[in-house]
Amino acid sequence: MKRNRFVHLNVHSHYSINDGCASIKELVDAAIKDKMPGIAITDNGNMFGIMEFFDYVSRINNERRQKGKKPFKPIIGCELYVAPGAKEDKKLGEHCKGYRLTVLAKNYQGYRNLIKIVSNSWTDGFYMRPRTDHHDLEKYHEGIIVLSGGVGSEVYSHVVSDDIAGLDAAIKWYKQTFGEDYYLELQRCADFDLTRDTPSDLMLEQQRLNAVLMQKAKESGVKVVATNDVHYVAPEDLATYNIQQCYATGKTMDEFAKTDILQFRWLTSRKYMCELFSDIPEAIANTMDIYNKVEFYDIRHAPMVPAIYIPDSFGNERREKEDNYLEYLSFLKAKQIYGESLPEDVSDRLKFELQIIKQRAASGYFLFLQDVVNVAQSKLGVLAGPGRGSAAGSLVCYCLGITKIDPLKHDLLFERFLSPEGALFPDIDIDFDWEGRERILEWLQQKYGKECFAYIVSFRVFSTANAFNTVARVNQMHRSETLAISELLSGYSWRSIKNYIKYETEIRKAIRKVGNPLRNAFANIAILERKICGLGVHACGIVVSDEPVSNWAPVSTCSIEDFKGNEQIVNCTQYEGWHVESSGLIKFDFLGLKTLSQMRDICASVKVHYDKDFDIEKIPIDDEKTMELFQTGQTDDVFLFNSKGMKKYLQKLHPTCFEDLVILNCLYRPGPMDYIATFIRQKHSKKAVKYMIPCSEKYLHNTYGIIVYQEQIMMLSRLIANFDRSESDLLRKALGKRKIDMLSVLKPRFIEGGIKNGHKKNALEKVWNEMEAKGMYAFQKSHAVCYTWLAYQIAYLKANYPDEFKQVLEKNSD
Repeated sequence: MKRNRFVHLNVHSHYSINDGCASIKELVDAAIKDKMPGIAITDNGNMFGIMEFFDYVSRINNERRQKGKKPFKPIIGCELYVAPGAKEDKKLGEHCKGYRLTVLAKNYQGYRNLIKIVSNSWTDGFYMRPRTDHHDLEKYHEGIIVLSGGVGSEVYSHVVSDDIAGLDAAIKWYKQTFGEDYYLELQRCADFDLTRDTPSDLMLEQQRLNAVLMQKAKESGVKVVATNDVHYVAPEDLATYNIQQCYATGKTMDEFAKTDILQFRWLTSRKYMCELFSDIPEAIANTMDIYNKVEFYDIRHAPMVPAIYIPDSFGNERREKEDNYLEYLSFLKAKQIYGESLPEDVSDRLKFELQIIKQRAASGYFLFLQDVVNVAQSKLGVLAGPGRGSAAGSLVCYCLGITKIDPLKHDLLFERFLSPEGALFPDIDIDFDWEGRERILEWLQQKYGKECFAYIVSFRVFSTANAFNTVARVNQMHRSETLAISELLSGYSWRSIKNYIKYETEIRKAIRKVGNPLRNAFANIAILERKICGLGVHACGIVVSDEPVSNWAPVSTCSIEDFKGNEQIVNCTQYEGWHVESSGLIKFDFLGLKTLSQMRDICASVKVHYDKDFDIEKIPIDDEKTMELFQTGQTDDVFLFNSKGMKKYLQKLHPTCFEDLVILNCLYRPGPMDYIATFIRQKHSKKAVKYMIPCSEKYLHNTYGIIVYQEQIMMLSRLIANFDRSESDLLRKALGKRKIDMLSVLKPRFIEGGIKNGHKKNALEKVWNEMEAKGMYAFQKSHAVCYTWLAYQIAYLKANYPDEFKQVLEKNSD
């Protein structure tokens, strides 16, 4: 056969939870190394890894095109479980878990249909497994290629049981439904050895099965195709795969060895597969027939924001209306805050921000969040936080009420949130009180429809320590030896066993003391660590859409607890984190914060007993009692400031203004904690702070000459060296992530710009070195101000309403 042309079409990654120990990257890289033109991913009953698969191959193909190479084809698929009857029929019986069926999407329509089939198998057909049925397969058949499946499939089951009538009926139905896109799948994956003189029983049985299928293929005019049931990359990974099976079933290796084990499940080479099926060359050729049928198509989509009501007077097209309405609301709210005649800096800042937001086609995103926060507070009685993250640097967010911190008052930068030269969609996280978050999610489901709302899946993975414990347990290794090593692994934070052994002498010594079985197990740990071992739900992420979520991303189900501890089954996107956003669905992070629940209840009590018009957002920022509470370190139960170490530093610092609290909040963490002593000394020193470049006092005065915030680095680069907004943000990122190549370009630019502004090179070098030293640890001021203000509000309530404060906290602790 010319150049051993072959492509794998039945491949399982670690997204086949505990039934595959290869990552998407490992499988794709191995296929490319063997010069395969593509690969299919067909995980068990799910599409969890498909967007990661597509995104990774897209990056690979960008590199290949630059080198003049042909693109590698990602073939999207799933190994479905097909119920013997209707998927909604959930009764025990033969094959009630469903027959295995390999399904591939040959074009974009097929991908959309596969999403529907898989989603329905979870939401409507789940019974021990996510199951589909003939009804859905027929309804969503367009663009779908079907391979009959291997062990556990309907055709294999009929052959094994000598049910030829059932076999004929199954082949007839699938051929009628899928036509030339239906193939009978041939496998030789049961201990098949090309060099054996005497075939094994499993090998003989598989030869018999394939002979029947070949005969039926001729009779029915259906093509055959060769596959291997791939579950790991290399033959030596079998031991790790078996350990994974033991983890899933709770068995030991001795117990598992007594079961029938299929051993031929690695990503075999093109050459091997062609030799293996040399007697059936058409089965190999048809893998390329399917490969050629599958189109190159893009499954990514631009962000789609749920629509809100906008009066028709703001335009005709949706985007035009959103842009105009956002501008109208922003200036309307700004005038309510700053006065009818807006100050120039407010007007200029709003115009600048709106320009960037419109360029990103993100006006609808801001309007949607404004609607959520407004309804939460005005109609649902939910308390929203002051803001979190870099979004607090947006004046538009402040005017709309999405955040509650004035960015102009605190020198917060919009470009820390959205850089003018960037291309990413905005990302705004919002805190709500713990119980209120549930009411918001219920309201969203009522407004947009339950099918248009979903949580986001998350995955539990084997940590190095967990992988080690699993390997030790299933191999029944000596407990005292394994316990000592397990404790050592749990005490360090390296992300791989390789680095544990390389950098930790105690672990190396412990390994040398143990016997060979345990020492040899470390190869299994290296494969197992970071592989998926279970499902969960993202702590705060959801998606909301104008259309059913399953129009754009596959949906699964998962069990969660509500804020009362009650279990409920919810729909989740099968794509996690940032991968779900590639599909066009937007991930909204709405967090439940218990501090806000406490603050809500205390404020309610204050309104009853003291002042019915009390507003926690209008308390003075320099309240004497509150500052005294901080100065004396009486901050038990005060958000962020309640630790023993923090209370000690508060007493030494004796903060006299809100800014002092923000600075201490930023410095009290690993890395910059060493600067706290300098900060305290500088604050109480009678000597004036000396600045290497005098004009830098403008941005370092409030922090006593110390670079604390990322925003300070950005502003200094503009003031000293005329960096523009984009360059200053680039510098911030390069310093924070130690991007040496980028810094080597920016440093000469900084020195040159500073010299042009009349500064001495020696002083510029010192400032640059100071920014490099502090850049990795500099904190985001936007987030620090928001959370320090929340802490200040709680402290204000404790200082001024101690009885109400105590009663609420005691009630919450019961």
